[in-house]
Amino acid sequence: MFVFQVIGKHNSGKTTLIEFLTEELKKRNLRVGYIKHDPKGKGLTDKEGSDTARVKPNTVKTALVSPNTTTLWILERLNLQEVLNFFTDCDLVVVEGFKFEKGFPKVLVGEVEEDLVGKIDRIDITVGSKEDYKKVLEWVLNNLKNEK
Repeated sequence: MFVFQVIGKHNSGKTTLIEFLTEELKKRNLRVGYIKHDPKGKGLTDKEGSDTARVKPNTVKTALVSPNTTTLWILERLNLQEVLNFFTDCDLVVVEGFKFEKGFPKVLVGEVEEDLVGKIDRIDITVGSKEDYKKVLEWVLNNLKNEK
């Protein structure tokens, strides 16, 4: 399984790049995973007053199983490596964020934030504009091929 991170400033285009990559990789019949870092805890996945929202505070794990999807809430902080254990059936996993996580290739969208210079372990490829998306796709496919 090839794991890489997409990092960059807020609103730099990270999700737009990831959307392009995941769509292209899916066309190639690859099983793609996606992990989004939400360091401020603003992501919403449940609505107030729903059954799961009412019961979830009393549990350590809660699952919502629907006909076409399953949502699993683990109500404790997991590190990236622990979360990746849920993705072992994927060919590759795109991680959005986790800037300071070490050991994974990183795609930088835009410029490095000044306060991060020297704190990020590596930057493997940089995206300046949408014209670079195909270059990143080729980089991902080459790394995936080398991973196997």
